Amino acid sequence: MLRQPYFFISGLILILGWSAVALGFNMQFTWWVHHLGNKSWDDFFIHFSALAEWALILVAASIALIQDWKKALWMGLALGIQAFLVAGTKIALNAPRPIEIDAKLVRLIPNLEIHHWQAFPSGHTAVGFFTMGWLALNYPSQFKHKQLVSAFLTTIAIGMGISRMYLGQHSLIDVCAGGSLAIAMLTLSDHFGRKLNIHE
Repeated sequence: MLRQPYFFISGLILILGWSAVALGFNMQFTWWVHHLGNKSWDDFFIHFSALAEWALILVAASIALIQDWKKALWMGLALGIQAFLVAGTKIALNAPRPIEIDAKLVRLIPNLEIHHWQAFPSGHTAVGFFTMGWLALNYPSQFKHKQLVSAFLTTIAIGMGISRMYLGQHSLIDVCAGGSLAIAMLTLSDHFGRKLNIHE
């Protein structure tokens, strides 16, 4: 399993993100990431970000189903609870997106619809951190290339959060909240999965 490296690196990045938020750099960092862009990166991040809508879920669910149908159902339940928490929090807080915070600083990217409200937390980031973390937790111990796979999974998860800021859809605090919620759900689902003998 890749539990330790995935949780360590992703957890460290989230701590750094929350520290920047606490120090008052939430929007400064968000605008910096958002304005890194050019046309090639715009297209890349639009497609990369869209992976969290279905592709990452289907990949993680398919691998879980191949391994053990009970694990697949458990993953689906945990991800469903996470989606419910994300949607409920978004509706309850109805937090502004970057375009509502300062429309003059938002780059208009072709073929991208900019959302205005329900920013907190980032659902795409939560899906990215959860699905990649699930794959890390269930990576077979007999398989090789653990460090390479762990780096790949962690990069996808963190990259999802970066993509949401790059596209002007979320600020740093939204991304940190989505990632942190996913890590919490992963930890709880793994713990109770072991208690219920769903995990080995």
